[in-house]
Amino acid sequence: MDKKKSHYLVHGLFWKGQMYNSNYLEAKKNKLCSIDKTFEDADLSKARQEAFVYYQSLIDVLYEALGDNYTTDQQARIDLQVFLHAGCSTAVTRIGKMTFDDNLFNEIAVYWVNDKEKRLIHGIWYRPKEELHQPDELLATMGSNLIKEHAYYERHNLPIENETLCDMTDLNLGFQFVMPTPFDWDGFVEENLAKETQAMYQCFQ
Repeated sequence: MDKKKSHYLVHGLFWKGQMYNSNYLEAKKNKLCSIDKTFEDADLSKARQEAFVYYQSLIDVLYEALGDNYTTDQQARIDLQVFLHAGCSTAVTRIGKMTFDDNLFNEIAVYWVNDKEKRLIHGIWYRPKEELHQPDELLATMGSNLIKEHAYYERHNLPIENETLCDMTDLNLGFQFVMPTPFDWDGFVEENLAKETQAMYQCFQ
């Protein structure tokens, strides 16, 4: 197996300061941090492990900047949004002024790259504030890619350590064995069940 054909990539694009809607022009001056670090090894599982260690080191550095400590992936998705938001820019076009959301591609993520196809398998990404408590469509993509990654390891007889049976029924993916990531699939299911129970309760009021 060509180690360059399948490898891992940690991609980061985030604002270095806690910007929110402060001075956006100042935020744009050399304060957008871009990271692309590739992890390759003849033992693909080792490259995967190293990618996740590096990913977690980035998360820890951002928490240090907040004066806090990492607890769970679920909480980090909320706490670290501060580094993914910075406001919007305005451009003049032929049809008038238009506002563009410059945060759309902001993320800190791990990708499995097989040949030329890059697949998201874990990460924290920008979400507009009004969508933070709504279903996240990228989770279905992430779940599907983890299933494909696991199948790839099985097909090539690569070592799989600590595989986890995950309930992805809320993403219409059923129960699946995947390789470990920091994402709490059990908590995800419990959270969705709580939302469904609350919605049913409200219907009967």
